[in-house]
Amino acid sequence: MEDLQNKNNSLILRDEHFALIELISHLGSWEIFIDQKTVSWSDELYKIYGIEDLSLVPDEIISEQIIAPEYRQKVVKELNFAITNKTTFAVEYQIIQPSGIRKYVLGQGRYIEKENKLIGTVQDITELKQAVLKLKINESLLREAEIVSHSGSWEWLDDKEFLLWSDEMYNIHGFLPHSVFVNDIFYQTLIHEDDLSRVLTEFKQARATRASFKINYRIVRPSGEIRHVLSAAEYKRIGLNDNYAYVGNTQDVTELREAQVLLEEKMLALNRSNEDLEQFAYVASHDLQEPLRKIQAFGERLKNQFSKDLEPEAIDYIDRMRKAAERMRALIEDLLAFSKATRDKRNFVKIGLKTVVEKTLKELDFIIDSKDAQVEVLLEHEVFGIESQLIQLFQNLIANSLKFTEPGVAPKIQITGAYLTGSEINRVECNQNQNYCVVEVTDNGIGFDEEDADEIFDIFHRLHSRAAYEGTGIGLAICKKIADNHSGFIFAEGMRNQGATFKVILPVKQTN
Repeated sequence: MEDLQNKNNSLILRDEHFALIELISHLGSWEIFIDQKTVSWSDELYKIYGIEDLSLVPDEIISEQIIAPEYRQKVVKELNFAITNKTTFAVEYQIIQPSGIRKYVLGQGRYIEKENKLIGTVQDITELKQAVLKLKINESLLREAEIVSHSGSWEWLDDKEFLLWSDEMYNIHGFLPHSVFVNDIFYQTLIHEDDLSRVLTEFKQARATRASFKINYRIVRPSGEIRHVLSAAEYKRIGLNDNYAYVGNTQDVTELREAQVLLEEKMLALNRSNEDLEQFAYVASHDLQEPLRKIQAFGERLKNQFSKDLEPEAIDYIDRMRKAAERMRALIEDLLAFSKATRDKRNFVKIGLKTVVEKTLKELDFIIDSKDAQVEVLLEHEVFGIESQLIQLFQNLIANSLKFTEPGVAPKIQITGAYLTGSEINRVECNQNQNYCVVEVTDNGIGFDEEDADEIFDIFHRLHSRAAYEGTGIGLAICKKIADNHSGFIFAEGMRNQGATFKVILPVKQTN
């Protein structure tokens, strides 16, 4: 009696053990007695099928209805084959729970001839199938991305002769996918002979230390076409059992390389042209000064020595000639200043901007006093720059504010500064992570229309007639050129008859 009790306890423990295993593995079990046409399910199978009522007695009809319609014929065929051939079966299919949710399952089992029954298991493999589906989608997206970017992927396992190539790797090198066996010896035949030695040297050096690498070189397709490629790879562990490999990417950069060469050629030509123009402007402006001085000198003599003998009309002509010569002299000086700002070497040193502004104000003290102007300087900031150019920049900006004022209105100018990062300035021209000094020159002058804010920095651009306000239209263009020389920016804000603010943005430190 005691032995029987122990056996019963052992069976109960075993049933509990099997139930726990089914729960953990999402695996349900079933039996179909063919003669009696009865069906039994384990508790876990009820859960997999989404049936909460465990008192429901299953039968063949219910079991078949749970299978998704498009899979029923396939499942019945597998079961009948197992019965006929007295063998095992395995089949993947979908079920539909009473709630309408679909699940992927794996059915496995065998026919027991002695008892004329089928026994089997049903495992919920939905998560596995979804993972496999996502993997296939990702692989498809990767293939499409490789085609679009002309970029192929590859893998070279340690101690293996061959390389694994993606389809695009074959396309890049001019082969149909999987049409050739690729190993290191074969690949060397594809590299342009002028680049082969360098590529082998760089790769051997990287492989000796298992370092990553990036190499530009040329390949030759079977058709003889030469292509430029960029290969980059990392040495990493892959899979199990300490398997290591170089996993890399090779991109066809031929079009990019050709565009780069063309751009470099155009840049060289443009630089040569700019240098020629700058030299011409400098020489022409410099050489024009001597005849201009003679025109002014002889005009002055004519007026001083012969004015009593000349008609009033002739004296008017002489005055007009002298004024025209004076305007031309100012224009030549501004052109020379613009040319000098273009040609100056960039010898940057740390500069206190307050000192720069103070030197500028000394140059302008006569006009400041004559206009009874007020200039407030709140600028305790330092940058790396070219002092002579920054003096010229502030001289032009302050002179601009002194000039463009309403008659009878005393100019008021305020110069302030602040240290800001590119992200705080919020302008597309600025490097978001760089530190800048932002200087603002604000006045109470005549201002300008908002649509003219960008054009006022164009060379020779004037908003007003020469009769209303003197000038050559070069001063603000020089300011922009000096800001460019310092890898900075300048822009203006203003409204007509409400003053203007010029903002100069200079990097605190130069990166080149």
